[in-house]
Amino acid sequence: MTTMTPEDTIKAASSIARDVADGRLSPTDLEHHAIAELREMVGTVAGPDDPAWSLQCDIARQVLALDGVPADELAEWLAVARQRVGEAVSAPTPAGTSPGPVQLVSAAHDPETVPSDDADDAAPPNIADEPAVVAVVQPVPTSPRPDRYDPTAAWLPGSTRRY
Repeated sequence: MTTMTPEDTIKAASSIARDVADGRLSPTDLEHHAIAELREMVGTVAGPDDPAWSLQCDIARQVLALDGVPADELAEWLAVARQRVGEAVSAPTPAGTSPGPVQLVSAAHDPETVPSDDADDAAPPNIADEPAVVAVVQPVPTSPRPDRYDPTAAWLPGSTRRY
């Protein structure tokens, strides 16, 4: 590794300024080069032993403060973190939860209802007065262990995120 002197830094900055002034380097190209360098330096998170770890944590906090990660994804990462430390993780209740169980037998067909002798003279019951019968469909679990929530079940690891 070579040591840069102040003169080297001035020459490098002047070279970039000349290239931009002559049209050999556009500001967009310069921005792309800067982003590629930043991605190379701090884009891969290796863990607490990485010299850039504290910077990466600061960047992550700022991203979270600006709502850069959707709430659903944050909930999944929270579940992963809790599972890592051994806490019990329960499956979140979906927003469109079906209503609770309903009575499938109406009062008119209840076995405890005994027709009286005057029932022959009475008018037939109005069907619109009876409660509606609703079938409750339970979701079929797709996890091999439906009693535990696995936030990484649908996660497909991809290749490196470097560009």
